[in-house]
Amino acid sequence: MQLIPAIDLLNGQCVRLFQGDFNDITYYDKDPVSLAKYYESLGLSRIHLVDLDGTRDGITMNENIVEKIINVTNLEVQMGGGLRSKSKISKWLESSINYLVIGSYAIENIEDFNLFVDDQDKRKIIIALDVRTDISPPEVMIKGWKESSGMDLWSLIKEFINFGFNDFLITDIQKDGTLKGPNIQLYERCMKTSPGARFICSGGVSSIEDLIKLRDKSIHAAVAGKSLLENKISQREIKRFLLGE
Repeated sequence: MQLIPAIDLLNGQCVRLFQGDFNDITYYDKDPVSLAKYYESLGLSRIHLVDLDGTRDGITMNENIVEKIINVTNLEVQMGGGLRSKSKISKWLESSINYLVIGSYAIENIEDFNLFVDDQDKRKIIIALDVRTDISPPEVMIKGWKESSGMDLWSLIKEFINFGFNDFLITDIQKDGTLKGPNIQLYERCMKTSPGARFICSGGVSSIEDLIKLRDKSIHAAVAGKSLLENKISQREIKRFLLGE
């Protein structure tokens, strides 16, 4: 299982939100580019960047940081946040970024989005599905988790797969930023429902034990943010995990 560290960007700063709440922000005195280099030095190979300005306002404010991380590291870069127009998506698809994480725009315009991107582009796109798990079936939220898409998780996964998309970032918004452990049952259900797809776990990772549990369930990858920033998972634990120990 791949471990993907997350760097959330707000006004050029490294931050974390609690359950996506912009009124509950933790600022970290860490330079995002230096932090990306640090993660690379530990042996990690991919990074997850979130443009929270784009998520909140639909206006990208962190392009220079994203581009610098692409240029000064050998990390695979996946980036999302505020990609809500064809022009923005096209710009990044034509760049050297490895993966685009797209949620609201793709969800609200599924058929048009499918026609807009070709099969090669689809290999660079990760569909972000942010879900409320306090109701059944899980409800997919959009626009920075402020609005309901009106659709459930299982229906959307199947619809995107039918259109040729195969990579999904699934975030349990009740878990995100809480350090209370991931919703392993959610990801097990994802894999059981759509066994050919690749699922990235996001939300709640708090310890190396959480990562081992996810790996034991054969989850494709897991994003960890706060647990790495606050050293809940040590350098030694990361290196041992990467060795499969």
